[in-house]
Parts: sequence; C-alpha cells; structure tokens
Amino acid sequence: MIASKEIAERIKKENMRMKGNYSILFFLISLQSFALFADDVQQETPKAEPVKETREKYQSPEIGNMSTEYLRSLQITARQKKALSQDRDLWFADRFRVGFGIRPKADSIGNLDFDKSTADNRNNVVNQTQFIVLGDISPNLLFKLSLQDVRMWGGEVTGSGGSDQKYAVISNAGTVYDTTRQREVPVNNYTGFREAFLDLKTTDQVYRLRTGRQILDFGDGRILGARNDSLNGNSFDALRFTAKYKIQTFDIFGSVLGAENNSNSLVSNNATRFGGTGDAYYGGAHYNIKVADWLGIDLYNYSLFKQKLRATNPPAYATDIAYRENDQLNTTGFRLTNRTNKNSLPEGYKIDWMIEAAWQSGFTGERVATDWLNREGRFVTDRRTGEDPAFSTPVKYRGNIVGAQLGYSPTKEWRIGIQYIQASGDPNRNDSSSGTYNPLFATRRMAGGSIQFAGNGNSGAVFWQNIKDYSIHLKYESPKYGTFILNPHWYYKVKLQDGYYDNNNYVPVSRATGETASTEDFFNSEANNAFRPRLGSHVATEINLIYIVTPFDNMSIWFGASHLRAGDAIRNQKNNPLESDPLQRYNLRENASYFTVQSVFAI
Repeated sequence: MIASKEIAERIKKENMRMKGNYSILFFLISLQSFALFADDVQQETPKAEPVKETREKYQSPEIGNMSTEYLRSLQITARQKKALSQDRDLWFADRFRVGFGIRPKADSIGNLDFDKSTADNRNNVVNQTQFIVLGDISPNLLFKLSLQDVRMWGGEVTGSGGSDQKYAVISNAGTVYDTTRQREVPVNNYTGFREAFLDLKTTDQVYRLRTGRQILDFGDGRILGARNDSLNGNSFDALRFTAKYKIQTFDIFGSVLGAENNSNSLVSNNATRFGGTGDAYYGGAHYNIKVADWLGIDLYNYSLFKQKLRATNPPAYATDIAYRENDQLNTTGFRLTNRTNKNSLPEGYKIDWMIEAAWQSGFTGERVATDWLNREGRFVTDRRTGEDPAFSTPVKYRGNIVGAQLGYSPTKEWRIGIQYIQASGDPNRNDSSSGTYNPLFATRRMAGGSIQFAGNGNSGAVFWQNIKDYSIHLKYESPKYGTFILNPHWYYKVKLQDGYYDNNNYVPVSRATGETASTEDFFNSEANNAFRPRLGSHVATEINLIYIVTPFDNMSIWFGASHLRAGDAIRNQKNNPLESDPLQRYNLRENASYFTVQSVFAI
C-alpha cells in the first residue's frame, strides 16, 4: 500500500509537471484519501495470532473400571475383584497402574496314600508375592508385567557352615554345588515373570494381538485354566489373537512349551540331552457365542505337539533309532451354560446349569504290535532302542471327559448344586489305544477360580483320570460373615484295570511290590486271579468344608478342611493276605486328611 506522504509528494510533482490535467489529479487525490483510511484501520486492528494445533492427552478407559482380564494371576474373592477393578488411587499419569499381592498359604497333609507303613504326613508354608504394572499407553497399545515369587518357608539353604548354620536365616546367601558327589543338584527358581505381554489392539477394541508370557483361561478352566489353586499357576509363552464382535468372541493361540536347541548362547533346560521334552508346542482355537441370556456356547480345539525322540544307544541291528515318533494330543470339545454374565448368572435367574464334553485324539508316537497279536500286552516297542515289534501299529489317543452341573439359588445367599464328571480310563496301557484322559493344564482344586464351578475335591488326592466323580455343592454366602461351603465327593473307577490318579500323576498303592491297582490285562482275566488282590471300583469318599471371609476390600482369608475315607479299590490293595512280604500284608490306614489356610492381600 502506498504511504500517504509518498502520495502527497507525487501529487505535488505531477501538478507541477502536468498543469491542467485535472483528471489525473483527481485520481491521485482519491488514492491519497484511501491510503489514509487504510493506515487508520491497520493501526486499530490487532494482528491475528498463529493457530496452534492442540492434541488431547490420552486417558485410559480402564481407570475405575478395569477389566477382570487383567486380574487372572490373582486368586481373589468377588469383593476383592470388584475393589481392584474400581480402584482409581493406584493409577498415575492417566495411563499406568501398579499393583501388589501377597499370599501366604499353610498346608497340613495326612496319609493321602492311605498307607500306614509310609511317613507321608507333612506340614509346610508356601508364600506367593506378586508385583504388577499395567500400562494402557494409547488406544492401540497396552502392556502388563506380573513379577511373581513363590517359595517355601524354610526351603532355602546357605552355602557354608555346619548343619545348624544352614538354616534359612540369611536371604540370598548362595549355594555351593559339589558335582563330584552327585550328578543331580536341585536348584530353586523362586522369582520370574508370571505375565509379561504386549497387546496390540484396534481403537474399537474389536481385534487384539497379544504376545509374550500370558495366562490362558477359558470357560471354567476345566480344560485350560489359570490354575491359581496352585501358587505357581499356569502361564504360557504365546501369541494370541482375539476378535470380538457383538455376542461372539474368537481366540486362536500358539505357544512354545519346550525348546531343543540353544539360541544366542542361551541353554535350553528342555533339551533332550538334559532329559527334557525337546521341542513341544501347544496351540488351539476357542469360540464363544452368547445366543441369549440363558445360553452361551463354547467350541474349542487344543493340540499338544512333542517332537520325535531318539534312542541314546541304539543297537547296531536296530532298524529305527527313534524310540518315539512325533506325539500329538488333540482335545476337542464344547461347553453349554446359562452362566453368561462373566461366568455368573444373569440378573433374575435362580437356576444355573452347565454341560461340557471333550474328546482326545491323535497319536502318542509309540508303536506296538497289532491288537490281535498283542492280546496279552507282551509285544511292546522297546522304548530304549526304538526297535519295533512285528506287525506294529501306532498308539492312538482315545480319552474323553464329560461333565454336568445343576444348581439352584432360592435366595441370593444360598446355592444348592450337584455335579457329575466322568473322565475315561484305560483297561490296558500296552495295547494300541491310550484311553486314560489326560487333563494337561486344567484347574485342579475346588478352591481355585470360580469357587462353585472349578472342579473336584479340595485335597487333590483324586483327580479326573479314570474316575466317576459324584458331588454335591452347598453354599451359604453372607455379606457379613463370609462364605460357607460343604462339598462331598464320591469317586469310582471307570475301568477296574486302570489305577486312580491324584492331581499331579499316578498314585501307587503298594509300597512293598511297587505294583498298582491295575491289571494291565486286555481280557480282564487278572481281575479274578486268586493270587492277586481283588479289584474294587470305589476309590474314596471326600468331604470338604471351606470358609472364605473378606473383612476388607483388599484382603480375604480362606480356610479348608478335607476328610477322606478309602474305598474298596484302595482297601483291597493295602490289605492283601496274599502279599509275599508278611510285614506288608495289612498296610491300610483308611482315613486321610488335608487342612489349609491362606490369606490373600491384593491392591
């Protein structure tokens, strides 16, 4: 814009140069007037500030309403779960939350093998400590770390001094290993990450990809669960994809359970040269749909794969140096229930029910003679050399489990329920069919997870393998006095020739001979052999009393007492007048007990 003074000077010069040119003079005078007006406007109007682009700070939607998905590592009551989910005080920077849990547990076990000749009564105290960090850092990224330490009180040793100086009064004192005296040296591994995963998710939360160490828990945990009844619990190094759309949820996962080879100078404890499993993988898919408030459907298939194992010293004439081919166990099943509100009943329902069934298939990797040739179970693959019998056939998995529950809650405080579980057994583990159901990563005790739905007896003396489990569940839940549970079980064998199993492995029933309550006979002829103990069907009766109280939002106290009485399947083995050793003929002590108390503090 031309300044007013400059225009005035130009007008003066043009007037002297062009006398009489009044049209140009009039134009220049008008231009001067407009310039003066523009100068006034420019002085009065302030300059506009440049627009700054602002970005809203992300605040986690989990604050005050945290999903119970992130509480799977804790064994807590419903009141504790609600308090942890709604807590706001432990969040900071609008995206991070810290947590802490401590769970001391004392157990007293008496005569769980029903044998008076063994000194198996023991008392111990175990402690679990957890430190948790949850970071919901953006709509698309979330991580969780759960550092867990599990140790037995008095289970540590120091590295020097006499026997009286080796008591565990000094923490982290270290241990000296003298490998010249023994080949196997126990090493305690107290602390590690129970969870360490990263979630990649879409903004609308429809899709999620979780990678890292995580807990896999579906349904009641009867097939695959967190197993928080054990202080160590289950967790997997896995990759898991989840898709949620309205009433449907689909999960697919894959995990590594064992590694054979070293990597980047890291030694694998599961290498076969150290007696490990070698390469082992666990993967599967799970689909859930909520058809209505009264019907939820789960469909699933999980597979455990173990690599081929080779014989260490095969003979020169062996045709095959592998003593186990690839082993794959598939578990396929379904679950129907009306507990569709986070595994609880929807509002207004008084009757709860559940039906679940699963079948196992695949091949064990072992070969035996065909059944028509192997009627007495004599022709079995030599597992040390890998040499196959003539006319061999692969061994197939043929286990199965079925469960049904029915409960009635006349009031909010009371529940009366019944349950039946049948897990298959195997009359002959030398033939081409492996018929005993393998529970793998199932929740083991009733006191874990959803209390009334989790499973079998609290003692863990008998578990779901070759068993028919009949049980009753009576619960009274008082807001003031806590929860009282009475839970009796009656256990019976499915196959007389097969043994009974505890919550970890097979239970031997004869200390003198090492024999078990199993005939291993294809035709069951040994069941009536006068020189062997008569087989029985009733394993045991178990009565569980459980009391749980939550005096504070962040703390609960759990008491449990179990009494067991042996059935004829055990009595016939322990009291055997035909036993060759006269001192071992009457070893039965038919009563057993289990007591437990724990406190669970979590924030």
